[in-house]
Amino acid sequence: MIRGWRAVGRQFASAGCRDRTLGPSLPGLTARTHTTPFSGLSRRRVESRVLRKAQSAPSGLHIREHISGGRHHASPPPQPRILQSRFPTKTFVAVVIISALVYYSGKVEISFDEPLHVRVNQHALPGGPSVLQCFSDVQQINEAMSLASTYRRPPYEMLEGIYDRFEEMVGGWMMEENEAQELDMPVTHGCRFGSNNPTEDSFSLGSSPGPGGQQWKYWGVYDGHAGHQTSLHLQWCLIPYVSRALSALSNNQKSSVTSTIMQTFVQLDNEIMTQAKTAGHWSPTASPNAMLALNPAFAGSCALLSAYDPETSKLSVACVGDSRAVLGRWDPASQTYICKPLSVDQTGFNASEKARILAEHPDEPDILDDKSGRLLGLAVTRAFGDHRLKWDNEFIKQLQYKFWGHAPRPQSKTPPYLTAEPVVTETDVQAIPSGQQSSSTRSDFMIMASDGLWDRISSEHAVECVQRWLEAKERGKGSVRADPQLQTYDSLAAVADRPDPSVTYDVEAGKEANWKATPEFFAIEDENAAVCLARNAMGGTRRSLAVTIWAASGTPQSRDLVDGK
Repeated sequence: MIRGWRAVGRQFASAGCRDRTLGPSLPGLTARTHTTPFSGLSRRRVESRVLRKAQSAPSGLHIREHISGGRHHASPPPQPRILQSRFPTKTFVAVVIISALVYYSGKVEISFDEPLHVRVNQHALPGGPSVLQCFSDVQQINEAMSLASTYRRPPYEMLEGIYDRFEEMVGGWMMEENEAQELDMPVTHGCRFGSNNPTEDSFSLGSSPGPGGQQWKYWGVYDGHAGHQTSLHLQWCLIPYVSRALSALSNNQKSSVTSTIMQTFVQLDNEIMTQAKTAGHWSPTASPNAMLALNPAFAGSCALLSAYDPETSKLSVACVGDSRAVLGRWDPASQTYICKPLSVDQTGFNASEKARILAEHPDEPDILDDKSGRLLGLAVTRAFGDHRLKWDNEFIKQLQYKFWGHAPRPQSKTPPYLTAEPVVTETDVQAIPSGQQSSSTRSDFMIMASDGLWDRISSEHAVECVQRWLEAKERGKGSVRADPQLQTYDSLAAVADRPDPSVTYDVEAGKEANWKATPEFFAIEDENAAVCLARNAMGGTRRSLAVTIWAASGTPQSRDLVDGK
């Protein structure tokens, strides 16, 4: 996020709600809301409204999206006139392409009212330059070339329009306070910005039973890699699996919460891998059923799950991989929020992870790269899926040719190298009703995000950013945009090519252009706290930096810009 960013800032509130889990819809699937019966319709309406917000939020930035109003167009400017038949508009693209192929091949004659090259279309095919380019004279050619030059250098007026719609561009969504109260959920803000299409990251949240059947609150962040199938599987399954296991505990067994969560993570990964292995071994070549079972094993995903017990105000955070959760806790002495880590990144740079892996594979000292922290090329040391680091090479090679899988890792000798067993922390949360908060007592807030956010901003600075957001909202009497101290900026045209010493690179050291989000560049202007974090990770007041990231959207460089290394 920033490949698939999903930072979540929230004020903890009172608990006790129904069984429901929210998550975004992805291509070909629809997230469901599970609600047990209750009187009245208000909660159901609120729940549906919140679910629609999360589902309808874009998964990432699309530079070419149309900007309504005025003359702002984030799509390319009008293209050279292209051919158009008089078929229904719904089939326009297919008909144009097919007609063009038939027309130029000369194999089939199609009757039109006018010659095909005479009829023109004033609307470009979405997403790029015209597919068919027919010009009657040099003047039209020159006009087309001028438009192409404009597309390569979008007008700053259009870029200002994109910047004003930053929240939409990064897929921002949030619960309003009244919605959270009706759902009995803590206020939650989120966003998701992906460098891949479809984005490999997913998230889910909601309330579901915990020990003794009492309603707990859950939030999950799933940072996928090598495909979106594993993270999507976790979006559907992880909270229900954990909730089902916890609900089997009685109230006097809450000391077993940590071990139960750990066992459930491992159980779910074992199911993914066992079903995939069985399908790959016994199914015929190119079997669709086997392919569906293999997909979550071929891909991989980190997982970060938070489970909150409202009765005891205890928060359990389970981490597999390098997504991170931090808590902002009010310190009355300094009158600031301090950062309290809730998880530790699991990479080769983590000394305890390195020691664990080398102890399990004592004769393979080179499986961890000291420079990159990677385990056999993988950036994390724990993950769901990732068959190449869990199965033997002979079987992996069989799947390579039978089901188009990836080749075995060359250095893999004694798998498995990966585990999906999480490291779980427990923290007592300060949950104070809004009417009782003061300069000496304030509620905690939590930030959860995939590694893309943390590549650009430290945990401490992220907490400070949310604190500034809270202060701006307070000054604006509930609205950040109404903050009398709201910042103003120079136009993009004025700053676009201005040198920025905070963006550095080093050719000799092999370090690409890089930047960090630090307080002197914080821009606090969004009503959504998660979007505020995303904006600042992508430049903050350095507005031209954010536009550069958008300009690279859809290019191979995009992953370096928004996912880090």
